[in-house]
Amino acid sequence: MTSSVVISGSGLWKPAHSISNEELVSAYNAYATQFNEQNQEAIEKGEITAKPFSSAEFIEKASGIRSRYVYVKDGVLDINRMRPNIPERADEELSDQAEIAIYAAKDALKSANKKAEDIDAVIVSCAYTQRSYPAVAIEVQEALGIKGFGFDMLVACSAATFALHRAYEMIAAGTAKSVLLINPEMISPQINYCDRDSHFIFGDVATAMVVESADTATSEHVYEILSTKAVTQFSNNI
Repeated sequence: MTSSVVISGSGLWKPAHSISNEELVSAYNAYATQFNEQNQEAIEKGEITAKPFSSAEFIEKASGIRSRYVYVKDGVLDINRMRPNIPERADEELSDQAEIAIYAAKDALKSANKKAEDIDAVIVSCAYTQRSYPAVAIEVQEALGIKGFGFDMLVACSAATFALHRAYEMIAAGTAKSVLLINPEMISPQINYCDRDSHFIFGDVATAMVVESADTATSEHVYEILSTKAVTQFSNNI
């Protein structure tokens, strides 16, 4: 009989900084006022559309969000910048996304009672990666000293569930004994903070899980994966 597949450990990293709706609205409305004043003549001629104003109540009603974690707060609330001021790193340094992935990964490995040599594969799955290649997963693999292989997945809001599905299949098929999957979400650099209808839909965090066969699990808390099913349907409503 085939052994069941389990989640044997989990990890979490969250930034030290957060931004409330009130902070975000204050900066955006100040930017909108400045934009409208600077472009008043063109707006009156109908050449440019005036920037609409926002409110904390509008954001909460539209998204349910009251506050969100942010990797780098500096620059986001500066009306002359309107984007996070993330310092550039040298090629030999860890990328920002790999760094937060490793924080969560180490937490998950400790929770699962696993070491680098116990892991066969690393999956980094998220809405955006900091770069397309080389894979952030391979950078994480190298930094943690994990042999085997790693790859990235871009599956938007379903990133965590699709990575878990893929890890489950690898364990069930016997192509890996233990899989480390990480979801290092860095949305804040991707957002247009000058757009009233979308500038609030972000949050930065990293989560991780270890998936393996029940036969090899040695952690205190183990969660069996009972079944899986993946379904996708196209929509451009976003």
